[in-house]
Amino acid sequence: MAEKDKKAKEGEEKKGGKKFLIFIILGVLLLAGGGAGAYFLLFAKSSPPPEEQPAPEPPEPEVGPFLQLDPFVVNLADPTGHRYLRAKITLEFRNDKAYQLANDRIPQINDAIIMVLSSKTVEEVLSPEGKLELRLELIRKLNDLLGPNTVKNIYFTQFVVQ
Repeated sequence: MAEKDKKAKEGEEKKGGKKFLIFIILGVLLLAGGGAGAYFLLFAKSSPPPEEQPAPEPPEPEVGPFLQLDPFVVNLADPTGHRYLRAKITLEFRNDKAYQLANDRIPQINDAIIMVLSSKTVEEVLSPEGKLELRLELIRKLNDLLGPNTVKNIYFTQFVVQ
């Protein structure tokens, strides 16, 4: 019987040792969690909420040099042949080098613009979408002529269809 009591005590000690080990592990985990929580609450840098952060200012748009072309008067691609377009166009260039290049090639620029304008019908140039499409087509055509990204934008300073 003494052996049974001895084995029972050893079993209880093993169970008690396991419980003690579990309590130690839980204690360590609780301390680690508490320490991490305290660190994040007290020492971590806090950034202001998104609505309080100032929005980055957009960069100022850089304006390139301008070249005002002589007015264009062209017959539109109209079956009756009685409709025409009068347009004054200003070109904006990426830089001074592009402006100088264009200044030396004004006859080619005028020719390219006349060819594009005269290929349009009245319906194509009267709508706002048509004017935007015309602007983009002219920019592509002139960049093909002068070099990629030479012409930054085109402005219609006068646009009359009659």
